[in-house]
Amino acid sequence: MGLLDPVSKEVIPAACSGAEPAWFARLAPMSLLGPPRTPVELALAQGQPYLSNDVQVDPAMTEIAEDLEQLGYQSAACFPLRVADRLVGSVSLFATEKNFFDRELLDLVTEMATDLAFALLNFEKEAERQEALAQLRASEQASRLNSRAVEASANGIMIAELGSTDVPIIYVNPAFERITGYSAAEVHGRNALFLMGTDTDQLGALEIEAAVRERREGNAVLKSYRRDGALFWNDLAIAPVRNGAGETTHFVGIFNDITARKQYEEQLERQNNQDALTGLASRNLLKERTELAIAFAARQHRAVALLFFDLDHFKRINDSLGHTFGDAFLKAVALRLRATMRERDTLARIGGDDFVLVLSDLAGPQDVPLAADKILHEIFLPIPLQGQEISLSASMGVSLYPQDGDDYDTLLRNADAAMYRAKEAGGNTFRFYTADMNAQALKKLEMEARLRHAVAREELLLHYQPLLNLSTNEVTDVEALIRWRSSDGTLVPPLEFIPLAEETGLIVPIGQWVLRSACHQARQWRDQGLELRIAVNLSTRQFRDDKLVQSVRDALAESGLPGRLLKLEITEGAVMDDAEQAVRILSELKALGLGISVDDFGTGYSSLAYLQRFPIDQLKIDRSFVKDITLGAESASIVHSIVGLARNLRLQTVGEGVVTTQQRIFVSSGGREPMQGFLFSRPLPAPEFLALVQAHRANPSA
Repeated sequence: MGLLDPVSKEVIPAACSGAEPAWFARLAPMSLLGPPRTPVELALAQGQPYLSNDVQVDPAMTEIAEDLEQLGYQSAACFPLRVADRLVGSVSLFATEKNFFDRELLDLVTEMATDLAFALLNFEKEAERQEALAQLRASEQASRLNSRAVEASANGIMIAELGSTDVPIIYVNPAFERITGYSAAEVHGRNALFLMGTDTDQLGALEIEAAVRERREGNAVLKSYRRDGALFWNDLAIAPVRNGAGETTHFVGIFNDITARKQYEEQLERQNNQDALTGLASRNLLKERTELAIAFAARQHRAVALLFFDLDHFKRINDSLGHTFGDAFLKAVALRLRATMRERDTLARIGGDDFVLVLSDLAGPQDVPLAADKILHEIFLPIPLQGQEISLSASMGVSLYPQDGDDYDTLLRNADAAMYRAKEAGGNTFRFYTADMNAQALKKLEMEARLRHAVAREELLLHYQPLLNLSTNEVTDVEALIRWRSSDGTLVPPLEFIPLAEETGLIVPIGQWVLRSACHQARQWRDQGLELRIAVNLSTRQFRDDKLVQSVRDALAESGLPGRLLKLEITEGAVMDDAEQAVRILSELKALGLGISVDDFGTGYSSLAYLQRFPIDQLKIDRSFVKDITLGAESASIVHSIVGLARNLRLQTVGEGVVTTQQRIFVSSGGREPMQGFLFSRPLPAPEFLALVQAHRANPSA
């Protein structure tokens, strides 16, 4: 017997009796795809029994005749097996006699084949039944698992019936009850959107309603409320359930409680939109609010003002009282200003002590001065803080929409430029932006770029101005003064590039170059027989530089100049900004053997107690007093006082800026102190200075 593979159309031997199985194996595979060559193939191809009572003369048996003869078979018969009109296999019989299969025998064998087919049909039905039972058991198990999964899910699950317009809830799982606080009985028959309370106008609710109406999936984040009224954020996803006819009968809803995630997102948004120190608007929120104010003003033909201001000399608070105190002061300023602003305006801190106020919905520039003056007044009022009263002024720049710009970046940049103009005016005031400010700002940027390369391009040079000892009429000291000859050959005035170098921090590397160059020049003159003490000016930034002492030590070592031939000139303001630190730094510098001079003395406020502690050698009287010394009693009195103070402290004084004989006489009357000024010599290049000193030594009276 063989069974037919419905896919490959091959008949595979399944059982045999009375012959060698090996022979039947040689016949395999028998196939319906080629020309018939065996009784099996002939019977299946014709769909009816095939009979051969003499196989040796039957042309259809040619291929297997030899094998049949060896086995002694003379007759053959093959009957197709059908199950429900399907060919499923065949039964083959072989006999050793010719003419073995008569009519009676054929009927018997046909009946037997029918019985076999019936048995196969029963086998198939039983197999199908067993498979159906297995599938049923698997389905029941899956259903139980699904039910358990729904019950155990951490997400809220609900099922709503689509039979009515209310789409009532008919099932909720335990997670739903836990998240919402409602029991299954309390929500049964209610529309799920009741969880939104009175917030029914949410965009997410419209999306869910549309999805139900259109019988599709939907998703939305909704503000929802628990049974106790507490807000929670509900990430809801719904999907339709359809019956066998494809009709939507129910909706399944799954929601996640994402309250923690929303709170974190809101925290990040606050951090992004709020200044962490003061609670004012951040730079990001400032830009957003400014753009909204501009959009409104454009529609209503109104104006917007951007007020950019920072605190004058705020760094002194941080340096003297510490950053913690400085932060507390900034918070106090913010609190005071916030109380004075209109609700529709925006006050922001954009960094350090920089603030910006956006005045929206203005009629025009005429609305600004009153508001600006009010802010400056509020800032200037003393602020009680930690047992002290601190008062600072502010400098403010104002830009206006639409005349000064039509976007946030332009308005901010222009207000910043105007603020610097207010600072140049002395602070505690405001300035409106003007078109020439940008030109000046561009010029400033260009000069900064050139200045950064000035050292590498060897554009910086030193000029030298002598100090004349009036008691001996000798030149004993010389001051090194920096000059800048730009690439086009022009000299840039020091008053133009020195403040810029201070502002940008370039003064530190430039100052180091001055120090090294001056020391090398003084050593060169010494080698030529001219021993002079050379004075080098230190800026405030240089004096505060942590590497200052080491820089001085390196300059002396590289040049081979003795420390006694170097004098450092420091402004009164630099040493008084942080007197305690100044004492320490000056002591370290004095330990190198060099001299210390306080430049521009009399223009600041010096504590006599600290002045006694400072390891200094000399006070240079500011040229403003020397200039007016013969014009008024006030300047003369100040000079006399400084000279008297210096004598009491055993310090030398120097009168700088002497340009007339009368000024020289007055300065020398105090005790023949050294003088410096155009009366004797302007600052000169090194060769000309050397020639001047040599000529003076040759003829001191000239």
